[in-house]
Amino acid sequence: MMNLMMENCPTEEEIKNRIVRQLNWRNTESVSLIWQGYLAALLEWGLIEVQVYDRLSILVRGVGEKEIHELFLDEPISAEYESEIGMGRSGETATSPEGQSEGNI
Repeated sequence: MMNLMMENCPTEEEIKNRIVRQLNWRNTESVSLIWQGYLAALLEWGLIEVQVYDRLSILVRGVGEKEIHELFLDEPISAEYESEIGMGRSGETATSPEGQSEGNI
């Protein structure tokens, strides 16, 4: 359920549909990064709940994982933390709009 602090705020389903549509048109790293930033801003401003963010961000995971953690922490992450959250790999995995792994980028 969305926290309706703003009038006319899109629902979780509307945001999900927009993400999926755009990834179907242009499934690129740039599009995923844009959506990650958009979702992070909605969460930061209290316009969506953490559970909604988690469900929607699954659609664009695979790029910018380290950077999104740094954004929320407001500092660079350590090598130890990076390996804890599973980003200590040589390549990141792209995700399709349906959330299925598509292999390394």
